Amino acid sequence: MTFYLLALSIICVFPYCKVSIIRQPLWHYLMALSVICAYFEGYINLYGLLSTGLYVALYHFVLHIKQTIIRAILSTVFIVSSLALALHWVPGFNNLPIAINEHITSDAIAFTLYANFDKAMAGLFLCAYFYSNIKPLKAESKKTTSLINPPILIIITTILAALTAALMLGLVSFNPKVPDFWLAFIAINLLFTCVAEEALFRGLLQTKLSQIITPTRLAIFAPVITAGIFALAHFAGGVSYVLVSFIAGLGYGYVFYKTQRLEWAILCHWLVNICHFFLFTYPMLSKTECI
Repeated sequence: MTFYLLALSIICVFPYCKVSIIRQPLWHYLMALSVICAYFEGYINLYGLLSTGLYVALYHFVLHIKQTIIRAILSTVFIVSSLALALHWVPGFNNLPIAINEHITSDAIAFTLYANFDKAMAGLFLCAYFYSNIKPLKAESKKTTSLINPPILIIITTILAALTAALMLGLVSFNPKVPDFWLAFIAINLLFTCVAEEALFRGLLQTKLSQIITPTRLAIFAPVITAGIFALAHFAGGVSYVLVSFIAGLGYGYVFYKTQRLEWAILCHWLVNICHFFLFTYPMLSKTECI
């Protein structure tokens, strides 16, 4: 029940869900219920409960404090705290294992999948922070609502570019399959992984860079720099993996830059991961040499 409620709260944080109860957004209640369930089901202990309470309080302070300097300091602390949660540095969380050291195919390295309450919670509040406080990026064109316009084309290009690069670099091989936990992977990767990562890298970091890089002709550097940071966050996979992550990150950042919509970046990221999961070696070949 914990993770169903958490998933629903993440879905409801997006602008499309405008349901409120007693002047509070529906996602507030769903999040509170998920925390209560997590505690009683053992996914959060007392330390995690305290950390969650402090994190929620910090989020509300950031939203309501008017003093510029204090708000900037608290915003920085909030973002760092979100990163710590996403990286599982905060004690008190017992995440749900879905697959542990499983070789999805015989040629792949071992893969572990968790339903991460801490990372998902960070993604939820990062999204809420983005939609409450951050103005959309200035795009070169606002005519992006049609399916034949840039969003779909950018997504298709990103999928092809990232996976072709992975093939050429010998990270993966073409290997279609449907693992037993495919449905859990689809849901967890979308709501607990892609939402958190895109809210952090594109929603907050790229938006902040776009506010700093004011000349119009230099605006494209915001998604490029963000893609570089995103790639470096994947350094554990080796140089080749960093390169592929950079290529994919360029696509995620560019679709956000063009559309001003975080949802498109999340969708692009998720579809790359889904195509990788079902059609190619996942997560990578076991004989890959990380330079």
